[in-house]
Amino acid sequence: MSPVQTAVTAVLTEKFEVSPQHIRPEATLESLDLDSLALAELALALQEALGVPVADDEAAKQSTVGELVATLNAKRA
Repeated sequence: MSPVQTAVTAVLTEKFEVSPQHIRPEATLESLDLDSLALAELALALQEALGVPVADDEAAKQSTVGELVATLNAKRA
């Protein structure tokens, strides 16, 4: 698991109490019960965890966990 994927999984499980078994690349953020406020909190938590800027709308645009991880991996490169 990449550092970004580990961070995304950790934030989703610890902050949003998402079961790790539901965090798959094809899972949509909506299917994980993240509303617009939760997406804004997710962006902030990931920014703090990874040290890269993550705009609220950037996290909200990502439809799946895999796409979010890919976007954050590209920012860290």
